[in-house]
Amino acid sequence: GNLTFFLGQTGAQILAIEKDFSLIERLNNRLKRFKNIKIIQADARFFDYDFTALKKATDWKLVANLPYNITTFFLRQILTLENPPSKMILMMQKEVAQKIVAPAGDSRRSVFTLFCLLAGKSRILFFVGKELFSPAPKVDSAVIEIIPQKWSIKKQTMLKFIKLGFSAKRRKLANNLLGALHFPKDYVYNVLKVAGVDEDSRAEDLKLKDWEKLYEKFQRKNG
Repeated sequence: GNLTFFLGQTGAQILAIEKDFSLIERLNNRLKRFKNIKIIQADARFFDYDFTALKKATDWKLVANLPYNITTFFLRQILTLENPPSKMILMMQKEVAQKIVAPAGDSRRSVFTLFCLLAGKSRILFFVGKELFSPAPKVDSAVIEIIPQKWSIKKQTMLKFIKLGFSAKRRKLANNLLGALHFPKDYVYNVLKVAGVDEDSRAEDLKLKDWEKLYEKFQRKNG
């Protein structure tokens, strides 16, 4: 309720989602002076964010303290909405935030990292130590900003291709692609060379632009 209370003071129209039914009455009592806040009892993972009020909104923002166990699922839902928020400010587990922004060559870089890159621009704003909470969790947190970009069928198809490259993370990218695409070995290695990707690279070594080049070239082969 603290975050909702603070946001209510901005004067913006607030749609607050709370899963725990037992907290709804307490929240309504605490926030009743705010005419700009509407509280809905729902699970944030399965709430219909594309429902009429938000679907018609030309500019809506999402602010949340995310339960750590739902972060990746939640982001996959939100970032692929028909009408995503224009900005997201989220507090999440520090390790998840670091995975989202992990640069090429970082062992924490994953399919989820590339999904977030395809879906928007992310940056960590600051870290929050576990000692600042009561009761204290076992892990530190991070506040992250995400600026979503429109999801598309092309991005979804590219993400499936990226997953092939990460199918066995300890293997080289070339071997993963050979096993998944069933193209001649010489062809796969030539595509890597033309795209400027080292044949000894692993999936986490590639930048998004490298994946885009590889995707386009292998798409031509399929065509």
